Amino acid sequence: MQGLISYAYAYARSKAIESNLLDMNKYENLIAAQDIQQIINSLLETGYRDFISFFSTRYSGTDLIEVSVNSALVRVSRIALSTTPRIGLDALRAYISKWDINNIKTIISSKALGRPVRETETFLISERDLPAGLFAGMISPEDYRLMVEENDVESIVKYLLKFPYGKVLMEGLEYYRKTGDTGEMLIQLDLFYFKNLREKVRIYLGNELPVLHLIASQIDSKNIMTIIRGMELGISGMDLKNYMIDGGYITKSRLDDLLQSSSVDEVVEKIKDFYDLTGALEKFHSNHDLKDFEIMLEKYIVEKNITSFRLASPGLASVVGLILMYETERENIRKISYGKYYGLSQDTIRSMLIRVV
Repeated sequence: MQGLISYAYAYARSKAIESNLLDMNKYENLIAAQDIQQIINSLLETGYRDFISFFSTRYSGTDLIEVSVNSALVRVSRIALSTTPRIGLDALRAYISKWDINNIKTIISSKALGRPVRETETFLISERDLPAGLFAGMISPEDYRLMVEENDVESIVKYLLKFPYGKVLMEGLEYYRKTGDTGEMLIQLDLFYFKNLREKVRIYLGNELPVLHLIASQIDSKNIMTIIRGMELGISGMDLKNYMIDGGYITKSRLDDLLQSSSVDEVVEKIKDFYDLTGALEKFHSNHDLKDFEIMLEKYIVEKNITSFRLASPGLASVVGLILMYETERENIRKISYGKYYGLSQDTIRSMLIRVV
């Protein structure tokens, strides 16, 4: 009972913030926009107004939308951390650390590709230049600034040695030195994230179950995409086995079976009872783009779990559920923005969106 009472304020605050989520009518207005500026004008009539106004002197177009939705997501995460009682803080910090990892991936990938600092900063998950990690108790704004200004990938990895991420990245550094491929390091970050998250999320009130189900689904998604990508790159199942993450719904024995598959079609067929990716497979046959698998898996994960989060009693699930909804909204707005930028049809954009309200 004491645990439920301690979550009462966080629950009330979450429900109040949840009421600001965009509904499908608003999404339809964004989809129907003639250009990026019309999308921005429409977002000015929503809770994103303050962020767009703040960043409009420095950014425009899709960059303005990107930094605004990133900033809004971090604000929600910050509020969640400030209202969550001590009993759930470690678990919530572990969940939010995904944005530290996302930012590190962005910086390392951009540095490896020789992209300019400004372009890198646009895609960092931050609130008015305060990165998500600051509120999760990890990486500070100054740390991010210094990382972005480092001359090369190896210097960034060495800088991060004062955080848990540095040691993880070192495991893939030698491979990068030999090949110039950052993939090994980025995969190690994912392995670290889910291992840490599974250790931190524990059953205290019973309300944590939806969070555990979400984690299991996300692990499945990572494993499936690792297998499919590896298969397309010609990497053997034996080598891919080292990158499988424990804790998903797909058991170890079934993962071993998936790793022995001879084609993407065979992988899709073997997991159909868990995740029916037939639609994505049909698109893959015509465009050879793996992104459709990611989009369909994301839909499965959110749509399968969102109801349990929305109905959850006061506890960790109600707080994580709020963040999940805003993460999904962020992705929806980005899909509309970039879809419009690249000239995708309204129906194509609409098919990628995930409903949470």
